[in-house]
Amino acid sequence: MRNAPSNRRENGAAMRLTKINYSQFKGSPQQWLLSDLLLGQSNLIVGKNASGKSRTLSIIRGLGMMLSGKQKPEFQSGNYDAVFDDEGKTVRYYLEYMDRKVVREEVTVNGKPLLVRGAGGKGEIFHEKENKKLEFQTPETDLAAFARRDSIQHSFLEPLGEWGAGVRHYAFGGLMGREHIALLVKDGPEADPADANAVIGLFRKGEKDHPDAFAEAVRQDMCAIDYPLDSVGVRSPTMLTVQSPFTVAPTVLFVKEADLPCETEQFEMSQGMFRALAIVIHINYAILASKPSCMVIDDIGEGLDFDRSCKLIDLVRRKVRQSTAQLIMTTNDRFVMNKVPLKEWSVLQRAGNLVDVRNYENSKQIFDEFEYTGLSNFDFFATDFLDEKAKEEVVAHE
Repeated sequence: MRNAPSNRRENGAAMRLTKINYSQFKGSPQQWLLSDLLLGQSNLIVGKNASGKSRTLSIIRGLGMMLSGKQKPEFQSGNYDAVFDDEGKTVRYYLEYMDRKVVREEVTVNGKPLLVRGAGGKGEIFHEKENKKLEFQTPETDLAAFARRDSIQHSFLEPLGEWGAGVRHYAFGGLMGREHIALLVKDGPEADPADANAVIGLFRKGEKDHPDAFAEAVRQDMCAIDYPLDSVGVRSPTMLTVQSPFTVAPTVLFVKEADLPCETEQFEMSQGMFRALAIVIHINYAILASKPSCMVIDDIGEGLDFDRSCKLIDLVRRKVRQSTAQLIMTTNDRFVMNKVPLKEWSVLQRAGNLVDVRNYENSKQIFDEFEYTGLSNFDFFATDFLDEKAKEEVVAHE
């Protein structure tokens, strides 16, 4: 039986994803490969349409879901090679599965293999109390990194599970839970911070856990992105009637805008305003709760005007820098691109079924040369500068 997760992260320390490679159906006509995505604390992934931006975020989300035990391998084929920094230790996690069955799985810490398993679920794992490796067998459909998680015998697996549980995926271009209401049931389950749609429940949880700070932090952050509010909270809706056989209290979010005499419920808010409010609620809860997290936001700024889009980017990046969280965003918005330094960029370039990544770490000279052009960050993406420099590199090597 697995022991309960340890409290080794109570001080807010967080493991951070630093590199990931991924492939599907390798060697077949259906193969898809992502090569060497390098990540820091704050990251912006850009690329032309169909270059793989959203798919890349889904890959990270999927790895988190599997390591936290929330799902088993869901695709027919997958191959993850992920590297993490765990407070100075290098943790590498390798996973390969076919037909939804794990055929290879490895965990190494500072180059030392601590878990190795192959097809059939058989493998070896290091037992810390006994200071030796012992054989084990795990069902082929299960990840040993989750199934063998034990804070006493295999504490090296704890950071992987905690990282997976802390992955948060937000589709900013979607509804972000605007169409949801909360039904308050006595002694019912609390909101799941990993559920992007559970904004109402998460706001109530934030107020309960941090009564003197949470709602005010949300209000101030909304003011900072040019949505001046007097207050924000939850209440029973006045704009709709909920019919239910149960005795429950329906609840929605509301804000009191400074220039309006009445309160505005979530269904009356613009989609852009609600998206911004939802992201602010999620980020503030993660930070105030000291929950290490990897925040993945697809299409950040979608639906917002230029000024608010820029201010939201500034706010999110600033709050992440002041925390232990990691931020990974995607965009095609030129305003967003111009607000994020090139050193935080990863440019996806897809050639057929191979997605290559250019960033400051692997293409420092190209990035540095562009700074002397005087062009905007968006021009780095929109012009042929990157492609031309890449061709020059190939010629030079030849």
